[in-house]
Amino acid sequence: MENLTRECIDCIAEEMQDGYLVDVDSRLKYTLTYLANDEDIGQLYELIKNGKAPGAGKQSGVQK
Repeated sequence: MENLTRECIDCIAEEMQDGYLVDVDSRLKYTLTYLANDEDIGQLYELIKNGKAPGAGKQSGVQK
C-alpha cells in the first residue's frame, strides 16, 4: 500500500503541474480511483460514491 500511495502522490503532483486536478473534489476523486485497487480503499470508494456500505441492501438476516 505504501508504494501505491507514493505513486498516487507523484501522479497527482504531475497532473497538477499540467494544470489538471485544480480543485479538491477532482483530486479526491482521482486519489480514490487510483487507490481503489487496494481492497479496503475500494470499499471506502464505493461507500463514498454510492452513499452506502458495500453489500448494503442485502438481507441482513433480521426479518420482521
